[in-house]
Amino acid sequence: MSFRLTEDDLASLALIQDRDLADLAADVDLMPDEVIDRRSLLEAVVPRLLELAMREGLPFSKYDAEDLEALPRVHREALAQAMGWRTSVGAMLRRGKKVYKVYRNERPSSQVPVMLPSVLPILARWAAERRQ
Repeated sequence: MSFRLTEDDLASLALIQDRDLADLAADVDLMPDEVIDRRSLLEAVVPRLLELAMREGLPFSKYDAEDLEALPRVHREALAQAMGWRTSVGAMLRRGKKVYKVYRNERPSSQVPVMLPSVLPILARWAAERRQ
């Protein structure tokens, strides 16, 4: 099964600058082309971001609580389970806070914490689709 963006996904990410998208790609070990094809790059980034989450967790802060609560329950649970975390929003925030500290201290220029709220619904959906 391969990951595919919907038109709604693309529309929700339309305001992301190409430079920020390229930086996010670099954070997940992808080298973007000189001319960025947003769809192709995002379709490569999201699975890599889930792989990163499965290895290291995701950097959540208290400001991500509403975003996590807004996810469909099955998507949030799939994402938490992929990371080996408990599925409640509170538990995810507590674990994510620790990961956030690592990013702040070791990767202060990473786009992952900055872009996470924008890609979270898509990432969580992909985690759920992979389980099926």
